[in-house]
Amino acid sequence: MVTPILMLAAALAAPMEPLPALMEEISGLAFDGQHLWAHNDSGDGPRIYRFDGQGRYLGRVGFHGADARDWEDMTSDGEHLFVADCGNNRGNRRDLTIYRTPVPAEEGSKVSAVPIRFSFAEQKDFSRKGYIHNFDCEAIAATDSALWVFSKNWGDGQSRVYRLPKEPGEYTPEAVQTLAVHGQITAADWQPDTGRIALLGYRGGLAFRPFIWIAQMDESGVDWDTAKSYTPLEDGQWEALTWVSPTTLLLGKESSDVSDHGWQLWQPPL
Repeated sequence: MVTPILMLAAALAAPMEPLPALMEEISGLAFDGQHLWAHNDSGDGPRIYRFDGQGRYLGRVGFHGADARDWEDMTSDGEHLFVADCGNNRGNRRDLTIYRTPVPAEEGSKVSAVPIRFSFAEQKDFSRKGYIHNFDCEAIAATDSALWVFSKNWGDGQSRVYRLPKEPGEYTPEAVQTLAVHGQITAADWQPDTGRIALLGYRGGLAFRPFIWIAQMDESGVDWDTAKSYTPLEDGQWEALTWVSPTTLLLGKESSDVSDHGWQLWQPPL
């Protein structure tokens, strides 16, 4: 019997199909063990898009009971998809939310989504601040027992790490650690077979100079002593990534003044 992982591995031997125009603002990617899922940034509705392993578009699924104020990342633990509506460029949001839904079985229908609401324990000031604060949020990852949120710090170029339950509720977590990423983190994903976390981001403001951190991670957090930084991508607004195998990442970028939208595969050094 050919498993979905082996089918995807075979598909990855062929070039990816071009990212379609309907994903010009791609901001999140997830792999559920069989299909790729993607969503757009703010401006689209509460919906996700399904692709096969070669990037062929298969259809879309709407979220019932969800808003799409500023969807920024998504992840999967194989059983559920989690979509993060937590973009906070101005630093004044009080409604940060991760929507959880079972992995959809069919295209073209709506699925029920339940909210996991949260706020940062460190944030006391919710006045509008533009791109100078440390409470933006564009990256989440799922381990076996928890969700992990990585802040996008415009002010100091670091990223705080928060641990959340996967269960619906309202939470005010304190950061479990702060990572010296030297830039703004835009996406994250954890690989269960290897225990590696991938963090995508950029430096240089609107010049969008991308980087990727790879480190070991377990249920206690990121082992930053193992972290290594790479710059395998051309300049662009890279906003999405997911592990599609234990050794391969798929990365997506939005249309911007720097580059067109698109996606590409990359294998980090072992």
